Amino acid sequence: MACAKTAVHIGLRRPPLEWRAELAAGTDLGYATHLVSDLDPAYTGLAVGGTSRFDPTVAPAALAGSLAARLRGLDPPPGVVVCWGDRHVETTARLAAALDLAGVGVAGALTCGDKTAQRKVLEPYGVNPRWRAGATLADLRAAVADLGTAAPLLFKLAHSSGGRGTTAVHADTDLAALFATTAKNYLPSTAFVVEEFVSGTEHSVAGLVRDGDPVPYAIADKTVDDDRRTHVTVVPSALDPTAAEQIRTAACEAVRAVGLESGGFHVDLRLTPGGPVVLEVGARLGGDLINSHLVPFATGGRLLPYRSLVDLLATGATTAPAPYTCGAVMTVLPAAGRSVGDLLDRVATHPAVRAAADWSTPQEPAVAAVLTTDDPHGAPAVVADLRRWAGAG
Repeated sequence: MACAKTAVHIGLRRPPLEWRAELAAGTDLGYATHLVSDLDPAYTGLAVGGTSRFDPTVAPAALAGSLAARLRGLDPPPGVVVCWGDRHVETTARLAAALDLAGVGVAGALTCGDKTAQRKVLEPYGVNPRWRAGATLADLRAAVADLGTAAPLLFKLAHSSGGRGTTAVHADTDLAALFATTAKNYLPSTAFVVEEFVSGTEHSVAGLVRDGDPVPYAIADKTVDDDRRTHVTVVPSALDPTAAEQIRTAACEAVRAVGLESGGFHVDLRLTPGGPVVLEVGARLGGDLINSHLVPFATGGRLLPYRSLVDLLATGATTAPAPYTCGAVMTVLPAAGRSVGDLLDRVATHPAVRAAADWSTPQEPAVAAVLTTDDPHGAPAVVADLRRWAGAG
């Protein structure tokens, strides 16, 4: 049977475990695939006719217009436009609107792409930490003076994701040097947010939103290192039902507050003694293998978030949350002086490992592994056993 629609992907995530699942989301539903990327797409193995390039320096509004003109010529025509990274959320929302397709909406995309805008719309819900924002060095000095450094502070780029650019602020921090890091914003901007660090457990809520109505289907527990990178993620959450409902409610309030229309979302939160605090709202399904592997494994394949997202955007259908049949864990193991290949070979032989791949960054060679456990509360034990098995300490 010939494909009736094309699933258009605006960029892919870097790790193979994720981008392969992203591409499969549409093909598994019978759609043709077209990848539009700012990088050479040859690594995907897609046919030349199934890919095209774009210039990431072009402003999203202009880029969406040129892409729409180009993609209207696809055969079969575009039925879904989806992206997997924050840098392309605005372009994707504008492109979907130009093609008259479902999407998170331009207004929601703009709010989610700006941490200052997020804080403003979340303020009435009582889920913000103490915070200040600005776009000049004078603003930064004033923000730090106002908040004070008696309690830990965090500096965040206004246009960034995954903890990139997040830096602790102390009394002796060189604020001029810190302000200079705003050059790393993925939009041309010097905007930033300074927040009071709040203590508590960290969680991520994943789900879909349809016509403004959020449907959360997973709460993941996360262990985050000092550099803000996640090194253990667990589905389902070990939170008690009352705490889980607090987190779920706060996440849904946040999704409604930022104004998302239809698409995937993730809300990162910290559960403090005073209740949930929202760290970030993303107008896309999150990473850390939550949606590509952890939720599918933990639900016995009953819920496949990437596929559900494509189906939602193409048909308007929503997928209900599924019961959990086991626990699923993603953990990152630094190579620590050994070759990534040797570590990967060793990790893959552990009896609880279901998938493993190179997870290296320019700063650190590493391997990511996905494990399952009959008892979700047994995640720490299975991770510790893998580390011993792999000789990672």
